[in-house]
Amino acid sequence: MVTKSQYGTQDALQDEEGVVRSQPVNNAPTSGDEESPLLGESQNTEQTVKTAAGVGAIVAVLLLGEFISNADATLVMAAAGRVSSDFNRLRDASWLSTGYTLGLCAAQPMYGKLSDIYGRKPLLLISYFLFAVGCIICGVGPQMWTVILGRAISGMGGAGTMIISSVIITDIVPRRDVATWRSYVNIAMTLGRSLGGPVGGLLSDTIGWRWLFLIQVPFVALAAFLVVVKLQIGQKVVSNKDSTLSKLANVDFLGTGFLGGAIVAITCMIDQGGKSFPWRSWITVVMGGGGLILFISFVLVEAYVAKDPIFNLRILRRPNVAISYIIGFLQIMAQLGMLFSIPLYFQVTQGASTTASGGHLVPTIVGNTVGGILAGLYVRKTGRYKLLLILAGLISSIAYVLLYLFWNGNTGFWESLYVFPGGFGTGIASAAGFVAMTAILPSDEIAMATSGYMLLISFAMTAGVTMCNSVLGIEFEAQLRRNVRGPGSENIIKRAMADTDYIAHLTGQIREVVLACYLSGLKHTYVVSSVSSLAAAFFGLFIRNHHL
Repeated sequence: MVTKSQYGTQDALQDEEGVVRSQPVNNAPTSGDEESPLLGESQNTEQTVKTAAGVGAIVAVLLLGEFISNADATLVMAAAGRVSSDFNRLRDASWLSTGYTLGLCAAQPMYGKLSDIYGRKPLLLISYFLFAVGCIICGVGPQMWTVILGRAISGMGGAGTMIISSVIITDIVPRRDVATWRSYVNIAMTLGRSLGGPVGGLLSDTIGWRWLFLIQVPFVALAAFLVVVKLQIGQKVVSNKDSTLSKLANVDFLGTGFLGGAIVAITCMIDQGGKSFPWRSWITVVMGGGGLILFISFVLVEAYVAKDPIFNLRILRRPNVAISYIIGFLQIMAQLGMLFSIPLYFQVTQGASTTASGGHLVPTIVGNTVGGILAGLYVRKTGRYKLLLILAGLISSIAYVLLYLFWNGNTGFWESLYVFPGGFGTGIASAAGFVAMTAILPSDEIAMATSGYMLLISFAMTAGVTMCNSVLGIEFEAQLRRNVRGPGSENIIKRAMADTDYIAHLTGQIREVVLACYLSGLKHTYVVSSVSSLAAAFFGLFIRNHHL
């Protein structure tokens, strides 16, 4: 007998009231692997959606949450200086982003397994709740540390929004259509990141920075309401009073603790190194060494101790999983490095404002959107994705080569569009890479694999910015010390290293020298991004092209 699933791994049909209902159908992979039932679910759960309208209704419910969680990041970036200045803690402004990142990365590994045990819908609602609580704490926080704590709690909620939405899509649609539907989610994410900065600046300048956080709460409540009302997913009936405790006992708390500690230590080291403390310091050694020890402990627990691992290491031996992880990491790291360098380039070379320089990111964002949609259409039509992953890296590298060759300080309108291929290639890779990862996986491992994938993507964002920032700083300082000499040179070097406005307002020969040094540093970041994209294309050669 086929029973209803608690996860949304069924056909979604709309009744006359517009409520999404569930019916089980089949979506098993054709790789020959035998699928085992999802944890907490009755056997023979089948997974395909018959109507695009049903899928569209579910995806539409998810889009608002994705939009809000992604807009939050750039909202806060726009107001970070004002928030920290109100507490006389300007030097700690970066912790507003770091706190969110730490919460995001620490919580991500748990959501996949917990959603297998308790269901997708309850975990999605919990993630919305955590996000809203974090926003409230930030909005009313009397001290800087409470605002940072609120950011960490919001990050824990944002992690669930990101992962559960992705897993639900893989649950309810044929795998051949996953890339297409995920492209719409990517559009919501991109729009959120694009609009967050301008809106954040406007709200901060008019009604105050606290409303940046408080105003998000009603929208999160609306997103949760839509999930409750529209996502009417059947739940498995609890047959005895011990079932809840039995489910809780399945959670690998020891492995989760080790992995969370490792992520916090390593992410904090990468994100704050060179800012809050020097790279060459005992803090770096403690964080890096401690993170490594905790990660090794996590691997040992998952391999030899945990009865039901939070992340089963055997998933990495499944076809395409590890390679998809690597490709996604490299592509996102490359693009985030470029996104970091673009505003700096226009601020230094043209004295552009923060808003104007941020506008030059638009072609990249458009490229992400177009690339994701076209990749989804290609996968839907052909059922193949390997060629896309190879081309994605090659296309992205074109942007970085063009920037290296032609962005020499006098960039016109058409040359500013050279960033488009970088976004286009990354959009293709994001859509096709997720399909490649899930194409041959049994359905009971998709949530766990998705958690690992999203965790690595989040880590790649931090790593991309940090790596390019470090490369830029090292090369810029080396060029300055080689070319700026004489009386007052140390003061010039110190101020140029600390303030882009100082460089933009220099005049005469000294401006030409300092600008050339800065451009040399930026060119090195393009090299890093180009090498990463080409490496991603190389790894694409090893993807197994399972026909969907």
